[in-house]
Amino acid sequence: MRSLDRLVHGVSLLLHAGGALALAFIMVTIGYDALMRYFFARATSWSMEVNAFLLVYLALVPASETLRRGEQIGIGVMAELASPAVQRVLGVIVGLVGVVFCAALTWRGVLMSHDAYAYGERVSSSFGTPMWIPYALIPLGFSVLGLQFLLIILEAGGPAKAAKVDGGAF
Repeated sequence: MRSLDRLVHGVSLLLHAGGALALAFIMVTIGYDALMRYFFARATSWSMEVNAFLLVYLALVPASETLRRGEQIGIGVMAELASPAVQRVLGVIVGLVGVVFCAALTWRGVLMSHDAYAYGERVSSSFGTPMWIPYALIPLGFSVLGLQFLLIILEAGGPAKAAKVDGGAF
């Protein structure tokens, strides 16, 4: 389990860092686009398209690191009042629901990305991004998130460990 934990942690940190870079890129390109549009009357044709896809990245891919850190939005009032044994059971239930949900979306994302690649789908714009690229973000993000939920199950199911309640998976 330790090697799986290190692997998921390393991948999620890498993807989280990619999210920070994507956010910085969005900030710079939107500023550049606004500058070009309002001062030089030459708007970029690619900025809006690329930034829309990067927003999808920001929403999906760094989620596993956010879950690992316990920084996601959660409601833990009932779990905080529960005994450690009940908290372990809740951790396993939340983890199972998360794994099933992430597995379904990973599978669907793989199918969408494959179909877009097979049919040569592109965005109808001057930039013409192949649609399999943004679709591939779905299985990437949800597969790592699903692995993080699996780690929650393994940790919460341990004999002496209670699920993290303060902003954790609840």
